[in-house]
Amino acid sequence: MTVKLDFEECLKDSPRFRAEIEMVQTDVSELETRLEKLVKQCHAMLDAGRVYCQTSKSFVNGLRELGHQCSGEKTMEECLDKFSKKLSIILDAQGEAIETTQKTVKTKLQNFVKEDVRRFKDVRKEFERGSECLEGALVRNAQALRGKPHEVEEASNALLNARRTFRSEALDYVLEINVIEAKKKTDILMAMLSLMEAQAQLFQHGHQSLSEMDEYRRKLNEEHTQFVLNSAREKRDMEQRHAAIKKKDVSYDDSIMDFKPDAPNGIAMEGYLYKRASNAFKTWSRRWFSIQKNQLVYQKKFKEQPTVVVEDLRLCTVKPSADNERRFLFEVVSPSKSCMLQADSERQQQAWISAVQNSIASAFQEHREDTHSPRQRCSSVSASSLIGGGGRGGNRRARCARRWRRYRRSWGTSSAATAESPVPIGPPSTWASRSASSAQEYTGAWESIFPKCAPSHWTPGSRSLLS
Repeated sequence: MTVKLDFEECLKDSPRFRAEIEMVQTDVSELETRLEKLVKQCHAMLDAGRVYCQTSKSFVNGLRELGHQCSGEKTMEECLDKFSKKLSIILDAQGEAIETTQKTVKTKLQNFVKEDVRRFKDVRKEFERGSECLEGALVRNAQALRGKPHEVEEASNALLNARRTFRSEALDYVLEINVIEAKKKTDILMAMLSLMEAQAQLFQHGHQSLSEMDEYRRKLNEEHTQFVLNSAREKRDMEQRHAAIKKKDVSYDDSIMDFKPDAPNGIAMEGYLYKRASNAFKTWSRRWFSIQKNQLVYQKKFKEQPTVVVEDLRLCTVKPSADNERRFLFEVVSPSKSCMLQADSERQQQAWISAVQNSIASAFQEHREDTHSPRQRCSSVSASSLIGGGGRGGNRRARCARRWRRYRRSWGTSSAATAESPVPIGPPSTWASRSASSAQEYTGAWESIFPKCAPSHWTPGSRSLLS
């Protein structure tokens, strides 16, 4: 059985999970439509004996359409395609197979639609109701003011209960999705296999045509048996995993708010945050943020292109903020702009601050491990073209000086400036008094950010601009 959704992913309630949920719902809705159509066509074939051949052709067409809908399942698609072609040959000799067809096809598929699909819809309604409650609790929790402890406590308790209920219902929904995907395969294949075997036994007239499919039916029977065994085994494993996860306290985000710099997908940290707009209204919007490729980005929907907040984490600083009545605020400041963000709890606030700080440190660690020295990177640049005597060279020196002063101010307050990695306060000409590794590191940082203003080619006059 192919597990389409993972239990751990539903706890995050990420845009990726929502997109997969939407795809599954569309798939089940289309399956229900196809199956209901097939059942109605079969019922018409059984009741209309006089027009039996005509209704049987409609049923065959329904099988073909179901095969097109199951195009992702090679076994099911091949099965439906082969059997529909053979049924077209023996339509005139199927008078005695009406009752068998009713038992093996109509009843089986009708039960699947009435029982399994209806149960799936009921669980989906509970999931959607819990999702709406959680969204409302998150908004109330975010709007609770620091100066009203009673309102804050009430909002926090409501959010705790809403999150617990939502995640419990989300786990049930994912389990139901995986179960119905497995049952769809076994029930439809079983109905088709039973129908074909009944046709081979009851219709002597069609025996010659159906005998050509004996080997295929045998192979399909073996595959179906294996499908049933695998489905039962994996259903038991899923139920055990489901029960184990449900025993855990999933009210908090401790297990999913982890900084993973070496994650296979390149995302070191991800989760929901409220972002304050830069317009005059200062509105707050909930977005999915992530740290990837030494950048802080966010998006509203899974398929949207992420919006970059900070292009280079080496040039930013992060700190908690108490300038607003809203709680759990922190600010990410870069030389060109600042961004005010809000987490759902103090624990998440600290986790995000630590993640940004660790990303800054990781970015400098990667730069320190670069095999190319600063002198090698700037050896091909002419000194006269970078810090010339006048004209365009003078303007370039002034621009470099302004960029360097912004760079130095941002690093003067950055939490990444630790004792092990001191931040140079003066211009690069003064870094020689520090250790060789520190001087090389920050000279390299300068040149990676301002490649056209390499410190190795500065003139004494240009250095004075950066002091």
